[in-house]
Amino acid sequence: MHITFLDRFEARPGRILQWTPSEISTGSTYPVPPTSNQQLHLAGSRGDTTWLAATFDVPGPIDTDALRASFEEWTSRHDALSCSFSQAEEADESSALFVDVADVVDLRLREETVADARTPEQVRELLGERLDRWCNPFAFPAYFLGAITREDQSTVICGFDHAICDGWSMSIAITEISTLYREYTRAERNPIASDLLPEPGSFLNYCFRESATADPEPGDHRIAGWRSFLRACGGDTPHFPVDLGLPAGTMSPQGTDTRMLLDADEAELFDQNCADHRHSSFGAILASIGLATTQLTEKRDTRLLFPVHTRREPRHNHTFGWLVANAPMTVTSMDDLHSTARAVNLAFHEALSLSSVSSRQVLRSLGPEVSPTRRDIFSVSYADYRTMPGGSRPRESRPGDSQPAPINPQQLSRVSSADDVQFWFSRTHDGLAVRTRFPAPAAQAVLTFLGCVSEILSTP
Repeated sequence: MHITFLDRFEARPGRILQWTPSEISTGSTYPVPPTSNQQLHLAGSRGDTTWLAATFDVPGPIDTDALRASFEEWTSRHDALSCSFSQAEEADESSALFVDVADVVDLRLREETVADARTPEQVRELLGERLDRWCNPFAFPAYFLGAITREDQSTVICGFDHAICDGWSMSIAITEISTLYREYTRAERNPIASDLLPEPGSFLNYCFRESATADPEPGDHRIAGWRSFLRACGGDTPHFPVDLGLPAGTMSPQGTDTRMLLDADEAELFDQNCADHRHSSFGAILASIGLATTQLTEKRDTRLLFPVHTRREPRHNHTFGWLVANAPMTVTSMDDLHSTARAVNLAFHEALSLSSVSSRQVLRSLGPEVSPTRRDIFSVSYADYRTMPGGSRPRESRPGDSQPAPINPQQLSRVSSADDVQFWFSRTHDGLAVRTRFPAPAAQAVLTFLGCVSEILSTP
């Protein structure tokens, strides 16, 4: 899986197609409110979408009947894809948001030709317009289903507002859609999803269980842990430790960077080196962030959030939705990478225990003790795509692969505005890479920081 942004998406020209519902039954309002993540995301959306998209390649021109059937079969599997959101009508709940559940059991899609894109720039422009338009959480469907058809090799594309998906879900989407498409292009054209794909699990039931969880008591040790962490941040959320030159409260056009830090062989040696020194690879990545901070600012402590998936039960391994929590971490720089990483590993389990309290519960419990000065939060994400549905494969198929996998899978995000920095580290069979989002005027500071991180991680 190659992780990138729309402005860096390597898209060959071709005819862009889209599949949209021919009829929509809006269904009824679901009796359970959205999750904590969804409520915070939607309340801060300001009418814009924050979408995630994924692509994979298929041989030859698109078999439009097969892809339509694959999309229809797949969307009926996952109840998150039946959701859109609306404001509550009651005056005393004007800021609350509830789920509208559409009837997608008999969803039928119709094909539309968007345009013939003649350059990669036109592909990005047209896809961006369609993704922005269709991945709207306040309308159904909150997703885009399409393709770029070409004579030699085509690209299948699916995009979703973040309210109904996470990064893990992107792996689910391309793995399952590519499996269905491969079967539908065979002569019999009658695959049964339940025979081909694992049980998906219900995201709406997950939402129900979260809503039924009582708020922690004021004296709960997890609230005390969050209070201590946020106080150390000055009563604020954590922010990038190097001065960005951007006043608090000022949004900027977003800058982007994607880079490979370690190739396949180097990443294997790195993982083994981490194991030999009794810490995890993610611990070493967080340690590199702390050590880079110390090199550039002389600060020993670096505070950040890192997302953790909440797919703690096997029934949710293949659930499409947003199943993520946030954990706070203070990285304290020691003498070197390995001693710092071992200290990170010791703090990691306490951080995980604090992630069992949702962001909304923390904010409700601490109230005026927390006053965020920026919209964005400094976060560091790590995903090992080799462990996700479908597993990571090299971007090019290799002889002897034991099972089919999506060809040239890519995940891309929207480019909008920013006032802080987020890192997404990804481990695949191709190596260790990082994708970075930051305020464009702070490019020099962020790129210098990334250079330090790269040097630290590449040193044995």
